[in-house]
Amino acid sequence: MRTIIHSSCDARRALARPALLATLGALLLLSAPASAGPPIRSKRIDKAVARIQPAVVKVFGVKGFRGVFGYMTGVNVHQSGLVITRGSVTLDEAPQIKIHFHDGRRVGAEIVREDRVSKMILLRLLGEADDTYPVAPLADSDKVKAGHFSLLIGNAYKVALGEEKCAVNLGVVSAVTKIEMRAGMSGGFDYDGKVILHDAMNNPGVYGGPLANLKGEVIGISGRILESRETNVQMHYAIPVNDLKAFILDTINNPEAGKIYRRRGASKTRGGTDAPEKKVPGWHGIRVLRGGINKATPAYIDRIVPQSPAHKAGLRADDLVLKIDHMRVKSWRTFNRMMGRYQAGEKVQLTIKRRSDVKVIDLTLGKRK
Repeated sequence: MRTIIHSSCDARRALARPALLATLGALLLLSAPASAGPPIRSKRIDKAVARIQPAVVKVFGVKGFRGVFGYMTGVNVHQSGLVITRGSVTLDEAPQIKIHFHDGRRVGAEIVREDRVSKMILLRLLGEADDTYPVAPLADSDKVKAGHFSLLIGNAYKVALGEEKCAVNLGVVSAVTKIEMRAGMSGGFDYDGKVILHDAMNNPGVYGGPLANLKGEVIGISGRILESRETNVQMHYAIPVNDLKAFILDTINNPEAGKIYRRRGASKTRGGTDAPEKKVPGWHGIRVLRGGINKATPAYIDRIVPQSPAHKAGLRADDLVLKIDHMRVKSWRTFNRMMGRYQAGEKVQLTIKRRSDVKVIDLTLGKRK
């Protein structure tokens, strides 16, 4: 009898298992979303790319320069057909510049304006104005911070010729800062404003293309790869779009203006006005210990001028300057060169070593009395 009861219980359990499993399966199906789809971040990127991609164009200039590519990227910023891109000898020497849109439209273009400070140019599309030219929205680049995601869009390796869309690279903004650099084969880099440093892949085909945020708005225009004079490290950068808006608007509102854009407050040699505002070099009151012929002597503070900005900030003799605005100071010569870039009224952050302590000191530069 005991054996029969045990068998009956096992039988009931065996019959109950399928029903329990079926119930659990139904609950799992009900709780699961109808369609999992891509992650939210992926959807956000898709929307951003779809918003800006139509306004990104492939730019083709003259070929035949050794080591110089005849293709790059631009972005349309006005419905009448006004494309901003980075200047290049391949465009200067081209009998006619060719522009390819994402939908296959191909139009000629000519250089109408040049900003010699930022190395950016504006191209006017030739032929009858077409109201259907897609326009890229411009962001407020002052809101861009280190750590923000960014999208770099361009004709990488010339893979996009006709209707093909430009390549998209996801990256992160490393810093928004002033930095002492040289621009490869282009010679001197006169731009002394802040640049957006990022880690998205860059190459000659992407130069002049937009760096966008995850809303699909332009935050900067990609420049050439730069190399730091201080560290010899190559960096990808973009000129913040806020610093290019005046250039764009002035060209739109003054179509008969000269080909060279004159920045307010800049000198004539750097594309400035006829009556430039003279910049006042910043004064700090720091005298570093000079190393004579030894260029590698560290930047030890030898003397602080009384009542100077450095004295008021709390700097002392024998302090060792390690960094200026997060940039490493390798020697006393480096210190003098880097500090010479700042203007009166600007704030500088110095990282110093005082005995065994490392301190960060904020210094506001003044005018020499």
